[in-house]
Amino acid sequence: GNTISPDDVIKQYGADILRLWVSQSDYTSDLRIGKEILKGVADSYRKLRNTMRFMLGSLEDLKDIEKIELDELPELEKWVLNKLKNLDNCVRDGYKNYSFQFVFQQLFQFCTVDLSSFYFDIRKDVLYCDSINSKKRKNCVIVLNIILESLLKWFAPILVFTTEEIYSLVNKNNSESIHENNFVKIPANWKNDKLDEKWSSLFKIKQEANIAIEEKRANKEIGSSLEAEIKLILKKDQFELLDKLDLSDYFIVSKAKKELSNNDEIKIEVKKAQGQKCERCWKILEKKCQRESCPIK
Repeated sequence: GNTISPDDVIKQYGADILRLWVSQSDYTSDLRIGKEILKGVADSYRKLRNTMRFMLGSLEDLKDIEKIELDELPELEKWVLNKLKNLDNCVRDGYKNYSFQFVFQQLFQFCTVDLSSFYFDIRKDVLYCDSINSKKRKNCVIVLNIILESLLKWFAPILVFTTEEIYSLVNKNNSESIHENNFVKIPANWKNDKLDEKWSSLFKIKQEANIAIEEKRANKEIGSSLEAEIKLILKKDQFELLDKLDLSDYFIVSKAKKELSNNDEIKIEVKKAQGQKCERCWKILEKKCQRESCPIK
């Protein structure tokens, strides 16, 4: 976890740290190594391990749920699976050409940016607050299962011992080694270029919203983003992009609404949300949320 120092990480997982160091480096020329370099690699390793740990924490209650059809998934889950398909092509090509540095860069970017900073951040509320029987939560957990299995097998040639350790936790009734497995076969229909383009545009709007929220936090007008209520004033194409999204979930705020702009500039207004704090989801609401356990009257 984050409490383990880089030195302790190196001591406990030294063999995988060295493999990770090689995979990060251009091994076609002379390599430099030293304590400070290994500390940097240990930090990368810790981020990857925390990504895996987050997924492990949400899989324990999903043993008998059948995989659902792609068409039944929300757009955010479809977007993640599209990313997974694109990553599958990159990883296979990279290993085939012995481009370990390329493989590492692609996997690290996916884990730290697409997953930890984006997908996990949005879906934490669903995972932690929805009931186990919630359809949205089941969809998310199924996708997490697929992601974790894929990542473990892609990382196995690099993080030999770590992936074996995690794989044995996921497959407690199976004595088979992860190194006896092939990569997951990612279906071709998961690739969706139009969806990828759409969510790239949505990500830019989210970044603008994050900047506006952070300004209010810096001025001590709000604490966390969940204390915020936002209004997005957008041009037509951006306005339509947000049509099917739960805006408060996507922007991780208590309340959110959109408005059509008369010009091409994005304008985002942020203010402190009014109402009571739900002890379940921590959103500030004026009336009871959809969860049965919501204490607001």
